[in-house]
Amino acid sequence: MPEPRPPTRGRAASPPVEHFVAEPRRSVRLGAALLALVALMAIRVPVGPLPLDTAWSEAMRDGFTPGLERLALWLDALGHASGVIVVLGAITVVLIRARRWMALTAFALAEGASSLLSAALKALLERPRPPAGVLHPLSTSFPSGHTSFAAVTCVSLVLAFTLPGRRRVWWPLAVLGTCAMGWSRTFLHVHWLSDVIAGALLGVSVALLVFAATQLRAAARS
Repeated sequence: MPEPRPPTRGRAASPPVEHFVAEPRRSVRLGAALLALVALMAIRVPVGPLPLDTAWSEAMRDGFTPGLERLALWLDALGHASGVIVVLGAITVVLIRARRWMALTAFALAEGASSLLSAALKALLERPRPPAGVLHPLSTSFPSGHTSFAAVTCVSLVLAFTLPGRRRVWWPLAVLGTCAMGWSRTFLHVHWLSDVIAGALLGVSVALLVFAATQLRAAARS
């Protein structure tokens, strides 16, 4: 009588694929379209301010109050090195403790890519900042790095921590966070409105592209 064969070891199970978006290919197309719009703005936006930039800057000056200045300065600090380290570090710790390696990878890639693209555009375009700003950053104006950081972080939080189809409350909060940072940059006169719009589009586009592409790649490998 033949001896029974030892049980064969199957291939280790792949980690579950996280679903950040309901339609990843559509999200990739949308992210790519928004990124192309940023590139078009980089080509078409002049070195000097647009009429809309000037009008918005004057409106910010007319609406100045000490309380709003304190709020804008707090948001400014949130987008500098110490604030960025605290925000990104807290999110990273939460993802590591939950052992959500796929979400952590997408989050890190999105934040890194947004920062690198923003720095590259600043170096290429060298658009001067508005005159008479409350602060005097050393880098150039287009796009707004603070706003791109706010946008990529807010969108990434929604994609990583909420489920597709259950985001009716969370998307408006992400928009509010991005707009608040963008407002602060124009209120402090360190960016033109067009810089802020480009920064927001950059952050949103990178977050959508990276999270959707990560989901597609994980699904293909599973």
